[in-house]
This record gives sequence, structure tokens and C-alpha cells, in this order.
Amino acid sequence: MRRAYTTRTLAFAAALGIAVFSGCGQNMKASDYPDGTYTGTSAPDDDGAVGTVTFTIKGNVITEASFVIADADGTPHDENYGLSKSTGKPVDDAFYQRAQAAIAAEKEYVTQFTEVGDADEVDIIAGASVSHRQFVEAVADALSDSE
Repeated sequence: MRRAYTTRTLAFAAALGIAVFSGCGQNMKASDYPDGTYTGTSAPDDDGAVGTVTFTIKGNVITEASFVIADADGTPHDENYGLSKSTGKPVDDAFYQRAQAAIAAEKEYVTQFTEVGDADEVDIIAGASVSHRQFVEAVADALSDSE
């Protein structure tokens, strides 16, 4: 009997996890929304950084898209992320490499979203799962205003 309880519990937890990571069941297919430009933001991560997505839907496809994560102080995560503001050199080489890999993944999220037109179909890239969560949250926020 305990095994059946555990199986049901695991099934519920898996379903809950899928709902959380897929925008809580919100439809995120661009083809289902009217033409226009959409902007949304994510919840802050543990360090206060927030992701902002902007995209344009025209003729049921995404024609433009961008996604930027910015620290709590507004500093964007870009090619300078992980560099010392005073020297322009990496503060920590390992952190700089991870930071730049995450930025590359964020660009890939935008590319995938533009290609498939559905944030739920954007694959998580290892090392950038927080960025993925923030990307999906920002898309859901952008689309929630049109419903």
C-alpha cells in the first residue's frame, strides 16, 4: 500500500513541476495571439536579477525578439558581465566563463522562441536553467496582458 501512495505522490509532484516550468499551463504559442509587440518581466532571482523579454508577433509568427537579464542595480548581463568595472578584466575566470555561457544560452532561448513560436518548446540549456525559468516567466507575463 505504501508503494501506491509513493507512486501517486510522485505523479502529483511531476505534474506540479511540469505546470510550474511550463508557465502554469498558460498558452504560449505566438500564433494564438494578435499581432503586436509584447514586453514582460520575470520574477527576480535569488540575487535580485530580473529578465525582460520583448517580442513582436506579425502574421502568427515572431518577427523580432530580445531577452536581457539585469542585476538588481540595472546592470545588464551582456558581454561585460563578470568583468571588473574598474579593470575590465574578469574578477574570477571561472565565474566569467559561466556568466558568458549563460548569456550565450539566453541568446539561444531567443533564437529557439523565434523559430518555434512557443516558449513551452524552448529547450533548457545546461548551466542556464535559472535564465530559462526567467525567460519563460517573462514570456508568460508579456502574453498575460493580451488575454
